[in-house]
Amino acid sequence: MANPEHLEILKRGATAWNKWRREHIDVRPDLSNANLSRAYLIHANLNNANLDNANLIGANLSHARLSGADFTNASLSYINVSST
Repeated sequence: MANPEHLEILKRGATAWNKWRREHIDVRPDLSNANLSRAYLIHANLNNANLDNANLIGANLSHARLSGADFTNASLSYINVSST
């Protein structure tokens, strides 16, 4: 189950999320089972995040940082992961 604090910060947008990530570099974000369908996550730092079973259908992850993120069983249909 997603950490409610992590989910609330992410819902504020990439700028707030990335600021929080810089301030909490030792925390692995837990967004497992989160409903992030159609989320606007452009430039979000999702490195090493737990997105196991997350619903990302239609999410915009263009230019997002995804290194080491766990997408096990995540719903990834129609996501945008472009970097250009």
